[in-house]
Amino acid sequence: MCARAHVHTYNIGLRRVRRNTTIGFDAKYANVGNNTQSSYARFVIEAIAEACPRHSYLRMYVPSREEHAEYDALASRHNVESMEPDGSLWRKMPWLWRLWPIGRDMQRGDVRLYHSLTSFLPYGLERRGIRTIVTVHNLEFLRLRGFFSPLHNMYRRAVMLSSLTRADRIVALSESIKHDLVRYLRIDSDKIDVIYRGCHHRFAEPITPESLAAVRDRYHLPARYMVVVGTHLPRKNLGHLVETLRRVDEDIAIVVVGRATTYTEHISRRIKSLGLGDRVTMLHGVADEDMPAIYHQAIAYLMPSLYEGFATSIVEAITVGTPVIAAKGSSLEEAGGPSSIYVDATDRDALAEAISRVANDEELRQRMIRDGKAYASRFRPEVIAYNLLNCYRRIGIELDE
Repeated sequence: MCARAHVHTYNIGLRRVRRNTTIGFDAKYANVGNNTQSSYARFVIEAIAEACPRHSYLRMYVPSREEHAEYDALASRHNVESMEPDGSLWRKMPWLWRLWPIGRDMQRGDVRLYHSLTSFLPYGLERRGIRTIVTVHNLEFLRLRGFFSPLHNMYRRAVMLSSLTRADRIVALSESIKHDLVRYLRIDSDKIDVIYRGCHHRFAEPITPESLAAVRDRYHLPARYMVVVGTHLPRKNLGHLVETLRRVDEDIAIVVVGRATTYTEHISRRIKSLGLGDRVTMLHGVADEDMPAIYHQAIAYLMPSLYEGFATSIVEAITVGTPVIAAKGSSLEEAGGPSSIYVDATDRDALAEAISRVANDEELRQRMIRDGKAYASRFRPEVIAYNLLNCYRRIGIELDE
């Protein structure tokens, strides 16, 4: 049977005060991988658990438990528990469990609020008296329709619209997403809270000279390089970036960190045809703990992406102290702040000029580093937790210390 979270009460005069409020989280992605959705899920759960250790009991609902060090660390907290499907049938069909029966398990566990961190909301929760919040990560299927099949776009639109319509409130990771929700899906703007996401605390920690040297040697990093981070997808605009490299100083290289895809083969062929093989380094499977040192030693972080719901890698870069050059037009300006440099995503001349400016103007670079670190303070875990708690409060869920 599904274990129940004990909700204690105690008397203060004539008032009875609730000791714990149980919050459920969709932890499907929190338990796997290190992509943007999985890291976001773990970040949110940890931030809430840390902010409200005495007045919250958090349950992470996961279709099937996998070994994952960061997830296991979350589950070991005194006010956090990992929950799997209740019953052998649902363990064999976890996808079906997430659709409907999960609500029964939550009701048994005294869950008062279910926060979907994956943009998908199970059915029937409102009938069980469970309040609901849905986080929207991106709307690329609406903004970049030509990148996906019509059937794919129709399916995603229908699933998302169903979840958003049934949710009590919506968390958008950027003002850009909120704007698109209103424009494309006709969602009431008053129902949407814009709450940014932060990055792992490792990016705010000091980096020793020994660590910098070890990472440089481990990955054979070039002497002067710009860094790009993210899964190799067409919308990341890597082809445009490679073409731009021919227009900047020859001693400047590019290090691309991220998961390879079929698009990687296309980029590799383009690099070879342009004779840039000695100036572009592709790194796959980089250890998470090595990323701050890779950012820190770069001249700048580049993100010429055509669209991002919210660019966490930009937050990582400015937190470490790396200047940012990014594309205009989606959420990148929100992540990088006013002191980063933004250019049109298709303007190679403007991108080349921005790279040359940052690479050769040390005064500009130091100003971008200083201002970027100051701007990054708005993405600290305690700030995100405070904003999420305000969102919960708007639908009657109080977790104040």
